[in-house]
Amino acid sequence: MTRNNRLWALALALMLALSLLVGCGSSEEEPEVTNKNEAQPGGSITWPEEGLDTSATLATTIVGDTLYMVFNGVQARTSGYFVPAGDTITITSSATTTSEARFSYRVTLWKETYGGREYVDGGTMYFTADGEYRTGTFTGLEAGARYKIGLAYDGGSHYLSGGLTIAGLAQADALDDEDTSAAA
Repeated sequence: MTRNNRLWALALALMLALSLLVGCGSSEEEPEVTNKNEAQPGGSITWPEEGLDTSATLATTIVGDTLYMVFNGVQARTSGYFVPAGDTITITSSATTTSEARFSYRVTLWKETYGGREYVDGGTMYFTADGEYRTGTFTGLEAGARYKIGLAYDGGSHYLSGGLTIAGLAQADALDDEDTSAAA
C-alpha cells in the first residue's frame, strides 16, 4: 500500500471514529434500570384492640389471616414462622427513625429449611421510614411452606420504631425467644 493510500485510509478511519463519537454524544442516555422492590405509598393498619402491646420493643399477634408486628427502638428483628394461604402475601408498614439522614429499611423473606432457614431469591422489599404507610407484595410463594420475615434498619447508632402487617396467611406462629433475635 502506498503512502498516500495509507494516509487516505487513516483519514477515513478518523472521520468514521469522529462521526461515531458525535453521534453518541447527541443521543439520549438510557435510564438505569433497577430491580429494587420498593413498597408503594398507601395502605393502613388498624391495630387490634386487645392482645398487642404497641409500646413493647417487639410484639406480635395474629388476627384472622394477618400477623401484626410492632417494633420500637430496634435495628433488626424477625417474625415467627407463617404459612401463606396462597402464593402471595401483602406487607403494609409504617415506621420512623431517630436518624436525620437515613430513611429506608428493608423487609426480607426467609423460607424454613431442614435445620434452619434460607433467604428467598428476590425476597427483599424496601420501605421509607417517614411515618407514612407503604404496601408491597411477595409472590411466587410455595404452598404449605413456612416462611418468616426479617426487618432490618442499617442505621448504625440509630433505631427504627413502627409496625407492620403480613396479610394472606393460613397460619402463623407466636414469637419465641429465638424469633426475637436480629434478622439474618
